[in-house]
Amino acid sequence: MPKAIVLINTEMSADEEVFNQLKQIPEVKAAYMVYGLYDIVAIIESDDMGKLRDIVYRYLRSSPKVRSTLTMIAVNEFERKE
Repeated sequence: MPKAIVLINTEMSADEEVFNQLKQIPEVKAAYMVYGLYDIVAIIESDDMGKLRDIVYRYLRSSPKVRSTLTMIAVNEFERKE
């Protein structure tokens, strides 16, 4: 299942609005508001790469509140379960 980590820069003071919009997208499995170069980190999973690309373009890059994104496609995964 394709997975992407998306780093998001929002317009000034729009981080909470964009964060709440991400909660409404079922393919967004996790989102974090962060301090630093980016405002939000989102983890997105989809059934296929085409749908993953559509989610990034339609919901993130086309949003007027999103200034820029950096999308990284996961190629290998390790998750610690404690």
